[in-house]
Amino acid sequence: MDGPLAIRQPAVLLTRPEHAWEKIGHEVNEASSFLVKNGRVWMTYSASATDANYALGLLSAPADADLLDARAWTKSPVPVMRSSAANGQYGPGHNSFTTTPDGKTDILVYHARNYRDIVGEPLRDPNRHTRAQVIRWKADGSPDFGEPVAD
Repeated sequence: MDGPLAIRQPAVLLTRPEHAWEKIGHEVNEASSFLVKNGRVWMTYSASATDANYALGLLSAPADADLLDARAWTKSPVPVMRSSAANGQYGPGHNSFTTTPDGKTDILVYHARNYRDIVGEPLRDPNRHTRAQVIRWKADGSPDFGEPVAD
């Protein structure tokens, strides 16, 4: 970047909707957020319509890779977090990351609704509420976001 508002080089497309779960209602890959851990860069994104089909996808690349090279990234073929009827949470998406104050526990912050059915256009429904939960880490070093937790 040349500064906070100017990009020097052309934009690079890292992901586009290609899996069926990313194309329900709308073909969307949006709202990326990054986490660097275990020698990798993890990039989440939100996909599909903002109703109960909305879900989190994940790309990853080695931390020392050229992150502007789309070939450096590996895309998960399935969502890494999706609606949970068992927990009454629907359409998790638009996330970010933080840690506990001691920096020892990673936290996923996202929004979801506590009801499935929406009357009218989902984008006009204002009831996506912010939620947070602990991120678990798998033996291979990848994040396990689990299911959206119940209210």
